[in-house]
Amino acid sequence: MEIDNNNFFEIFRQNFNFEIVETCVGKAIKMDSYNAFLYCNITGAGYFDNPVLPFTPKGMMKLFYNAFNYKFVTGIFENTTLNNTPYKLSQIKPYLFKGDKFIIPVEFNTEIELQRKLKQYRNELIAQNIPTTDFIIQRIEKSKKGNGMEPFMEYLTCETFKKYGYVVENQIPLAHSIGSPDFGGYKTKEYIDFVSKYNCLPLGFHIIELAMLRLFKGRKCHINATELSNDAVVGEAKTSTNKMTEQLLKYLNTSLFSEGYEIHPFKLSPNQRFFGLVTLDDDFKIKLIKPGIKYTEYANILSKEDYFSWLNNYLKYYLIANLTNDELNEFYHSKVGDKIGTPEDIINFVNGCSFEEIYRLFA
Repeated sequence: MEIDNNNFFEIFRQNFNFEIVETCVGKAIKMDSYNAFLYCNITGAGYFDNPVLPFTPKGMMKLFYNAFNYKFVTGIFENTTLNNTPYKLSQIKPYLFKGDKFIIPVEFNTEIELQRKLKQYRNELIAQNIPTTDFIIQRIEKSKKGNGMEPFMEYLTCETFKKYGYVVENQIPLAHSIGSPDFGGYKTKEYIDFVSKYNCLPLGFHIIELAMLRLFKGRKCHINATELSNDAVVGEAKTSTNKMTEQLLKYLNTSLFSEGYEIHPFKLSPNQRFFGLVTLDDDFKIKLIKPGIKYTEYANILSKEDYFSWLNNYLKYYLIANLTNDELNEFYHSKVGDKIGTPEDIINFVNGCSFEEIYRLFA
């Protein structure tokens, strides 16, 4: 079985409160702009701004390729400049955070078939004077085994672990020799203390939500944290194969993660007792199976203390992405008494700031 158009809607019906509606171009998932942006950022689904290459923010807001180091990749920062941030994107593409959005799954076998369908959709929307950018295109690639729906499974996994108080992320930075895990969930004492004090986010959220706080200042959570501990979990997603063991073992062997999860829509049980599993049951409800035993046979032990120190700083870069470049430069000058000259200046500066210092600049 694969995730197709019909199963897509059933998964949303069974697991989320988003409304399923009929539109002039077919059935759709109706989402507020906030959650729609998160959905696109994880899955790569595209805002229907044009029929050839719908815009997606996926991959635009990365920071580092590898954990433990602070070498910027072009994403949120480009050299010493804030580049692709939600705030900046909201000014370039105002439609991103205005009104409700409608996610349309589109099944296709070839790119030519997809282009034909999208042109038909665009003509219909324009004829009815409906903004095309209110619609989001979710590709379902029938020519691929598994329909190319691994990123969708990453979305389901992120949404699941948010409920358990994790900061979640897909395609996480780790190390070139180990690979890039499809899913990661983090807890650090410092950010838990921060969000508890200011009630600005739930305990569990997608990492990019830290960079969206300025755009959605009114989203108060009113939480009280009782758990103050460092923890990290990892996952590998597949829809075309069941083979995840080798890669997941690489991640667990680092000793950085307390649990490792296979992510597959229709797998019945984990390959190993020390693996967990994120899957769907017969009613398409998300099913989380915890590992039966703890993994202990580490073969490539890395420093947990260094990792959580890096993670704590990593989160701050997303928080500081709420600023404009003028505000960042002014903040830096007020603290250092000089101008930003190199990426290392920013790195030393942000790592030395607290969550509260940064948050107060725009809250």
